[in-house]
Amino acid sequence: MIGELFIGENKYLEYKQIYTKNLLKTVSAFANYHDGIIVIGITDSIKVLGVKKPDEVRLKIENAINDNIEPKPLYEIEKKSYKDKIIILLKVYKGDYTPYTYKNKAYKRMDTSTVETDRHSYEELILQGRNLSFEDLEAKDQDLSFNYFERKLKKVLGIRNLSEDLLITLKLKSNGKYNNTAVLLSDDNYFQSSTIHLVKYKDNSLNNIEDKRSLEGISNIEQFDLCLQFCEKHINIEEKIEGAYRKTYEEIPIIALREAIANMIVHRDYSKDREARIEIFKDNISIVSPGGLPIGISEEEYIEGKISVPRNRILADIFQRLKIIERLATGIRRIKESYKEFAMKPEFDVTDNTINVVLPKTRNHKDNEEIDKKKNLDKFSVMEKQIYNIIIEFQPISRAKIQEKIGLSKSQTIEYINKLIEKKSIRKIGKGRSVKYKELDK
Repeated sequence: MIGELFIGENKYLEYKQIYTKNLLKTVSAFANYHDGIIVIGITDSIKVLGVKKPDEVRLKIENAINDNIEPKPLYEIEKKSYKDKIIILLKVYKGDYTPYTYKNKAYKRMDTSTVETDRHSYEELILQGRNLSFEDLEAKDQDLSFNYFERKLKKVLGIRNLSEDLLITLKLKSNGKYNNTAVLLSDDNYFQSSTIHLVKYKDNSLNNIEDKRSLEGISNIEQFDLCLQFCEKHINIEEKIEGAYRKTYEEIPIIALREAIANMIVHRDYSKDREARIEIFKDNISIVSPGGLPIGISEEEYIEGKISVPRNRILADIFQRLKIIERLATGIRRIKESYKEFAMKPEFDVTDNTINVVLPKTRNHKDNEEIDKKKNLDKFSVMEKQIYNIIIEFQPISRAKIQEKIGLSKSQTIEYINKLIEKKSIRKIGKGRSVKYKELDK
């Protein structure tokens, strides 16, 4: 545990040379969004100075949190000995009663910084603290029809009609009122925030549009079907006879495409009026979903497919019932699995406001990429090969760890890393001091 405290500041770890009340902002941030640790007695450059009168400082921290953070968050304060110095660990745990405020303001972490939440994020924290979300709120317009949704239910589940009891069972109606999820599934979907833009480019230039369409004012279920049709219209799917069998060749694995489109619709933040879009380029399909990750899930957990925290749990449940998606938390893994035999791999770019899934086209890539990779390795200098092999063995790995293993200066290590990035052999993940490096096609 003690060694993990000296990896450098990141979204979940902050250093404080001395105790000041300013750390209460970070306490608010951790309590609102995710567990985190504040280490007191260490500088930003990871120099351990220790804490004088640690028992007195510990008491000050406890009193400051109890007196200034509303409501009171869950936390622990520990003293740790390191090289004859005492440091203090303040462990703050994600709370259920958000927002946790300091001086009537709520905070969140942005990489290695703590910033005040904007109005939208503050309102989202309020809903979460009430165990509600945008999808649970009562719809402003109650005059809704569900023809497309009902036809899909009949086809997939064999129901006779979308009855009042079924609407209640599906959690689309309570106390005689429709909620926002019902609006999203209705033929009268009036949320501009559910619009999806579809674009096919002739090449990789954004100025050369071949086909485009906007999907708005229709059910999310119909949106899914039309998105899939648009993509299938512009990608190659061939069948060839090999021996006694017929084999299908897909330019984009259909399983990956279905999962990525479904994830965009199911996990989208509909409380934000920002566009979702699918862009088809010469070499890939880019699927952009507004909203970033839901509260409570990290970028690593999302990309590794370890956990799923659906932003729209009612919508996710219905997509699962209709067999559009399988069990939650399997989507990202299914996308990766569908590319396992190809050299080109899907990419997942996560920011605070968007999630972009890039699905590369597999035709003309599978064999050529392996050849290109070998050619690139032949062009490496001796030092580049050594650094590349270190990254492969220990990925993801930080620049500092590479530098430690290779024995070069910081500037030399950065120079060789940048050369490997230019040769499209490695890529960096994370931001700021938490940047690490891994093989490009992993």
